[in-house]
Amino acid sequence: MVFSIPFSEKSSAKIFINNAHSHNDYLNKRPLFDALENNFKSIEVDVFLLKSNLYVGHNWLQLRKNKTIEKLYLDPLWKIFNENKGFIYQNKTPLYLLVDIKTGADPTHDILKIILKKYKPMLTRVVSDSLIQGSVTIILSGNKPALEDFKYNIDRFVFLDGRFSNISKNISNVLMPIISINWSDHFQWNGIGIMPKKELILLNDIINKI
Repeated sequence: MVFSIPFSEKSSAKIFINNAHSHNDYLNKRPLFDALENNFKSIEVDVFLLKSNLYVGHNWLQLRKNKTIEKLYLDPLWKIFNENKGFIYQNKTPLYLLVDIKTGADPTHDILKIILKKYKPMLTRVVSDSLIQGSVTIILSGNKPALEDFKYNIDRFVFLDGRFSNISKNISNVLMPIISINWSDHFQWNGIGIMPKKELILLNDIINKI
């Protein structure tokens, strides 16, 4: 099925999968579009900085000239945004695009900031320390800029992916809107049967803190 008309009656009739996440999305047969057609709320993509370009891939050997974050993700999203009167999904649900930085945090972030400027109307952003909700929220993961430096940036297009250690630090969700935790690092329950009481208590504790 060709994704030529992103918001047909057929696609809008689908149930929105609120918590579905497309990990390593670029490995799919159709990066971005497979996730959008299945109404995923978040998409993750690995990026490498090379000669002022951000290339998408799982490692250096997979990088290709035509596979940049703009060509695979930002440009198609921008097209959908403009064709759909300012939204990615018909139900106006925002999309999270997690950018997993595989190269140096600060130089990669600097290039990403330059790239994102032309997509400004589409993006969730902070202007003069005030949040403006957009249709696409860019969240940095992997090699992120230092939290202490990042939080004083009152004008930005990106946000941070938090970790377990950040939960109890009262970090604003305007700075860190999501927390990513490796399930197997803290839980052994595999979803079959009843969750052990000790793990259930820990899970509830994490949820309450967030």
